[in-house]
Amino acid sequence: MDIIASMKLLAFLVKPLLVKPLPLISQICGALVCISSFMASASNADYSYLPASEVKQLQVEDQSVPALLRPWLGHKQLGLAIIVPALGERADAPGLTSYLRRELNGTGWATLALTPPESADTNTEIDTGIETGNQLTKQPEQASDIPLTDEQLAKLKQQQDFMLASMAQLDALGKHFSGKRMLVTMGDSANLIIELLASKRLPMPDLMVIVNPYSELEAVNKSLPAKLAALPIPILDLQSKDGTAASIATQVQRRILAPANAPTRYSQQVLALDLTLEVTWGNSLELIEGFASRINKAYPNG
Repeated sequence: MDIIASMKLLAFLVKPLLVKPLPLISQICGALVCISSFMASASNADYSYLPASEVKQLQVEDQSVPALLRPWLGHKQLGLAIIVPALGERADAPGLTSYLRRELNGTGWATLALTPPESADTNTEIDTGIETGNQLTKQPEQASDIPLTDEQLAKLKQQQDFMLASMAQLDALGKHFSGKRMLVTMGDSANLIIELLASKRLPMPDLMVIVNPYSELEAVNKSLPAKLAALPIPILDLQSKDGTAASIATQVQRRILAPANAPTRYSQQVLALDLTLEVTWGNSLELIEGFASRINKAYPNG
């Protein structure tokens, strides 16, 4: 048998092994390994280009995870803006995250940028058609009945636990910055935080800014507008035209379900240009500053 024929035979014999579904325990262990790998990379993130005074450490699952703290500048002192980039990004992620982390200081806000949890790889679960476990009818940390696989549940719980462990340490880091607490969160991190706020596992901030919120899981993404509308806090909802298809899909519903004629409860702004452009970062800053000013006038600091 020649070499080419031998390779074809080997490929034929091996192929069934490659598509065989993995045992559930293997999938869950895989999810834990991914989280552990992310924890290691997050702990070793290089922030040597920043002043040492900005780089703080949070203890999450017995490891140090960076958080970046900058004080407010000038006489205007409104409070602390907690910035959560999209899942899997650095605390000083290039683009809007890094821009707001620095520029909000001049508008009266100290900024604390967190390292978010790692993003779950949902493409394999959705596209390959490989069975990933028994379908469940209810997620433990959600009020609504949304069917998720065991692997999805395991990954989501890891993300939630990571976020909660980080948020629990913010009072100590932000104790020198009195005033309001403003959450600014991007992409799939926004959905994760909305879930935690809706289930009352995370304390409500005084106001929140969300940018292109979405979930990779279609059923969870569809439930996002209703959960967002039910939150009893002022929310600025920024949507860019280059946001993910999942965030664009819920944009209209997020606006329709929001409280009507309540400018201090919800405002949606569609950005004219792509979020990759610096001019859009500046526009976003102006919208955030204006919204925060309106909320502060309606509910001034004590």
